[in-house]
Amino acid sequence: MSTTINVRSPLRVDFVGMTDYVPACRQFGGTIINATINKYIYATLAPRYDSRVILHAPDFGDKRVEIPNAANLDSEGELGLAQHIISRFDLDSGIELTTCSEMPGGAGLGSSSTIATCIIAALDAATGYRMTDYEIAELARECEAAALKTTYGWQDQYSPVTGGGVKLMRYWPETSGRGIEIDRIPLDTRAIARIEKAMVVCYSGISRPAKSILDAVADGVQAGAGPVVGALQEMSRLADAIRRSLVNGDIASVGPMLTDVWELHKRLHPDVTNERLQALFDIALEAGATGGRVCGAGGGGTMVFFAADNREFSVRQALREAEARIFDCSIDMHGLLRW
Repeated sequence: MSTTINVRSPLRVDFVGMTDYVPACRQFGGTIINATINKYIYATLAPRYDSRVILHAPDFGDKRVEIPNAANLDSEGELGLAQHIISRFDLDSGIELTTCSEMPGGAGLGSSSTIATCIIAALDAATGYRMTDYEIAELARECEAAALKTTYGWQDQYSPVTGGGVKLMRYWPETSGRGIEIDRIPLDTRAIARIEKAMVVCYSGISRPAKSILDAVADGVQAGAGPVVGALQEMSRLADAIRRSLVNGDIASVGPMLTDVWELHKRLHPDVTNERLQALFDIALEAGATGGRVCGAGGGGTMVFFAADNREFSVRQALREAEARIFDCSIDMHGLLRW
């Protein structure tokens, strides 16, 4: 490695999420629809002229971890996910890796998996492995399972590396033999502009308790619990319905369908919603939103709403007055970039 590598990867808002729990997908499939947004994770990988591995996360309490050499990498140590990923590559020198997110932790926008894909993409470029998008996403899943002891979803590993835009992402049942399918929805510039105008994204101020919710979904699927399995299957069907509306230019119908997704999402676990989230939801609808939902697992984090025509300012203003943090978002059309 002789040059510095930079990677930028977009985060996402999911119009339909939670249907990517892998064991459920293997059994009966799962369909996601999301949009990459212009809020990014950055990773910079610089060579060193000694054997030291230095990890720096300025947005995470300015955390800095120094490791004598690659043989001392520890996936259970500080910034363990990064350490585990680096251990999967053959390096001929030390490195300094700096990662940073533009969004707060626990926002429900897929940041931990996006960081993993950024680090892998940087190391791939530095070592000349020339991994495919599929290989990067699958390695990110493997490393998260090993370092974070999680085996939940797949959308956040596949979303950034497969390009930008609004995408329908489907995991076909194992019996189909078809694997994962990524379809970028064919939307022209005017359609994208209409979505961006209608879409209101805000942070609730609550860092989401994702693990308890994801564990409950896992337990429900394993036990064959009707309410959980039925909700996931209906959410997948709504993803296809939202795709049809977007393709047909029927942006007005998307908001109410987001609410339908949210009502199904709340069936998965009581912690998915709370008084703060419900209050923000009610405020947005009263101000002119046609519907919305919480991104990610729920319980907090980021909310996405669609506003009625020319009501987006009123929705944003009402949410600001309720002390929610508004994110000015556009749709990223590029996906992960390296230079």
